[in-house]
Amino acid sequence: MVNEEFPGLAPVNFFKTSASLYHVINKKDLDNKRFRLPNVSALCGGEESFATVSLGWSLEGVFAHVVVDQPYHRSFYPDVTKGDSVEFFIDTRDIKTSGYNTRFCHHFYFLPEAFEGHHAGEVTRFRTEETHQHCEPNLLKVSIRLRKDHYAMEIFIPSECLYGYDPDQFDRLGFSYRVNRPDGPPQHFSAASDEYKVQEQPSLWSSLRLVT
Repeated sequence: MVNEEFPGLAPVNFFKTSASLYHVINKKDLDNKRFRLPNVSALCGGEESFATVSLGWSLEGVFAHVVVDQPYHRSFYPDVTKGDSVEFFIDTRDIKTSGYNTRFCHHFYFLPEAFEGHHAGEVTRFRTEETHQHCEPNLLKVSIRLRKDHYAMEIFIPSECLYGYDPDQFDRLGFSYRVNRPDGPPQHFSAASDEYKVQEQPSLWSSLRLVT
């Protein structure tokens, strides 16, 4: 007999996902397909894939280009999951032994359009005294291109917003994302948030190896 309260187990729950994260000189490099993160929607319980995320690193920080193949509807805050939004989860030390956020973990959000003055920010939650100060929202850079049938976001997270970020000493990042939409379920990279509190469980995030 199936226990309806037991969460469905997607294939991604049994495997650690990993990918290469390539060095960028400028944000135009992200147009190269090698910066595109693999589509793991099929592993996340057969999620619908509606967004493409490209990511790159430099000593100055992390660059991203997100293309959502659906029209923009609305933004919302503080619960950004109720509208169109992109969330990034980053662990600058890729610590897989912790079941909660350490001081190296970060949770950022980015909105296609500002909502009551909120456009981008850090909302990392910590359960212990191991914390860091949230970065100033104005340090996070995001530009938007809206079209009738899709929208694109160019994002830059500077190194001063990434506690512990040191590519010369640590060649991996823990990483996951959640792309939200108001009229359907989100798209994830690694574990799905209907089964886990992805934003608080860095052990479930993917590992990205920094490649020069």
